[in-house]
Amino acid sequence: MRFNPLALATLLACSFAASADNDALPELPLPVTLQGTTPAQPQPATVNASNQNIANTLSFADMGAAGGLTLSGQQLQNGVSFNLPGDLVITNAHISLNVQVNRGDVSGENLQLMLNGQPLGAVPLDQLQQDKGAWNLDVPASMVASSNNLSFQLKTGDDIINNAWSCQRALPADYKVTLQPESSLNYEGLWLNVRKTLGTFPRPFFDTRQTKDQALSIAYPENPDADVLTASAIVASQFGTLSSGNPSRFDVQYNTLPVGNGIVIGKPGQSVGGVTIPPGNGAALQVIDNPQNPAYKLLIISGHNDAQLRQAAWRLTLPALPDSDTLDVPALKVAQRNAYDAPRWINTERPVTVRSLLADDGALVAHGVWHGENRLPFRTAPDLFLWDGSSVPLHLNYSFAQKNWIDDQESFLNVSLNSEFLKRLPVSKEGLIAPLLATLGLSHRQQSAVVNIDPRAILGSNQLGFWFGLKAQKNAPCNAMADENIQSRIDGDSTLDFSRAWHFGKLPNLAWFSGAMFPFTRHADLAHTAVLMPAHPTSDDISVLLNLMAQAGHDTGVAANYLHLFTGMPDESQLADNDVLAIGSLGNGELLNPLMQNSAFSLNENTLEVTTASVVSRMLSLLSGDQARTDMDAAEYLSDNNQWRGLLSMRSPWNAQRVVVVATATDSHQLALLPADMTKPAFLSTASGDFTAVSNAGDVRSWRVGEQFTSGNLPGYMKVLWFASEHILWLVVLACLIAAVSGPMLFNVLQRHAHQRLQDKTKK
Repeated sequence: MRFNPLALATLLACSFAASADNDALPELPLPVTLQGTTPAQPQPATVNASNQNIANTLSFADMGAAGGLTLSGQQLQNGVSFNLPGDLVITNAHISLNVQVNRGDVSGENLQLMLNGQPLGAVPLDQLQQDKGAWNLDVPASMVASSNNLSFQLKTGDDIINNAWSCQRALPADYKVTLQPESSLNYEGLWLNVRKTLGTFPRPFFDTRQTKDQALSIAYPENPDADVLTASAIVASQFGTLSSGNPSRFDVQYNTLPVGNGIVIGKPGQSVGGVTIPPGNGAALQVIDNPQNPAYKLLIISGHNDAQLRQAAWRLTLPALPDSDTLDVPALKVAQRNAYDAPRWINTERPVTVRSLLADDGALVAHGVWHGENRLPFRTAPDLFLWDGSSVPLHLNYSFAQKNWIDDQESFLNVSLNSEFLKRLPVSKEGLIAPLLATLGLSHRQQSAVVNIDPRAILGSNQLGFWFGLKAQKNAPCNAMADENIQSRIDGDSTLDFSRAWHFGKLPNLAWFSGAMFPFTRHADLAHTAVLMPAHPTSDDISVLLNLMAQAGHDTGVAANYLHLFTGMPDESQLADNDVLAIGSLGNGELLNPLMQNSAFSLNENTLEVTTASVVSRMLSLLSGDQARTDMDAAEYLSDNNQWRGLLSMRSPWNAQRVVVVATATDSHQLALLPADMTKPAFLSTASGDFTAVSNAGDVRSWRVGEQFTSGNLPGYMKVLWFASEHILWLVVLACLIAAVSGPMLFNVLQRHAHQRLQDKTKK
């Protein structure tokens, strides 16, 4: 889309005039997040109940640029995309930029901003103080849409006036401009008063296209029972399946209505903040105006018992809700899932195409010369097992833009996994036959390659990256360099092959739990999961429950339709065939003590203790191939810290092939912080073993204090090889025994053979 050069030149001239009046760029404050939130720690938008005004901040980190945006002489253009709520009309907006330039001796460069193809202004980079500065630019509200693209270009003043590119200007090779991740869009808007209907679900409660993670409010009657909590866990996991970025966050309230849009769950006749759940004969869904502000809506989920509440929650997981504000939910039957069939986990039965892993094929198309990395996210079951030396083949089909000004010898395709470089692929075929093909006029471009991925580099959640490094020939025209119509692409028929992987590993393993809620998500609908809550759970306890269920839905793409939830300790027979997830602070000894029996953990007056192994026990563990434990370090940590939150895991006392995971903390306040901790990279990279703790200062540490056991299936020969690799000492002992037994026998055989040979020579 073209813009008015005269208007932009005027704007640029004004900016230079301002800087001329003041010898340096005026010191502007860093971007200030409205309503007290900070870009690094997103908070829900603030709501004014009288006029429905919204004020919020969306940082570049929220938009996906966690490391900021970088421009250079080799990358003259960069940008981000973001989405805003569809029910919000923007009334005011401005962009706060934190700009840093690595050297100030380059003059004439400007940073031009474009929103949805329209110019916003330009920042003269040689006027920054100490090579960095802050800049605020007002954005016309009419330019901000639901889906937006914010782009940045390095241009000279003449380029801006003439709407051209000086692509051959000699910028230093190390010249770099960085837009810091805390740069942000600050906006205000008016929330639309939409009509009451179930047909638009999950809107207005959750907008699947919105970039920034959203907090959902769920309100309960006083003392919700296990039936109500089960339904809310299913609903939370469904919202998790709808989340494209981080899983949803939940605010829990007892007998208080949400200020904005929210969900109310309870049984007919119960009251929540002055709203009485209407009577009915069975499961029901209803949308009403929020009595505190009719512009916002409440979704009421109700049923008389566990079965009816499940039915109501299940209906929200199915498509085609009616265009009405009330629905009496008929009897439903949701099929149970098989093990390892989560839709978001890559199939291990056969090679899968990259097209099947993407909602949009366009995500693997690179436009123009200057572009970002094309990314292919994929998830795997965390217990995938491949033998050392084997690899996961990525059969890659790709094509570079067909332009005669592209330097085929210098251009390339970089392939990475989780930001770690894997391989560089050329444009042209290599080898002796390549010149012959070029001489004959045949295509000499390389269109496919196999990239072998080390299985140790594969995590539960992964991201393949593809970056086409297009290099222009020296005589390439400038307008060609700015051409956005040229395309390089990864073919959707490229495949990832995990068919040689098995499901096998050792439990407990909190790395698997924090990365994919495993082993609970082995069945994506949590059919073999028992969730234990205190007899009278606090709002913090329920908040942790909902956030963990949303995480499970986000990781698998399936709602937790068949989990079993109990308040208080149930009969042991109900836990024998389930993995157990317990939630509660250390003050809930009546819930936690039975789980810790026969484990390395114990409670002593609301204080967690770790039983350290004896010297004999340690020696036996080493002889059995068990790695050295760190139970002494864990015990010392617990004695030195009186405030922490974290995860414990142990073998189930009711089934030797099942595990128990406990989300706990020294108090409810600490426990409420745990779900946010679990989304941070530091936690995900550190969590392992059977005990992970986060201190009050936010430091994350992990230990292994108890025994592990194997889980999964391997062929017989691989089990033998794996056992030998894990028990090196026993393998050495076995080799010595074999040598001790076979040595004398072999010596006697050889001695008789030598004696017989000498006798034969004597006879001759």
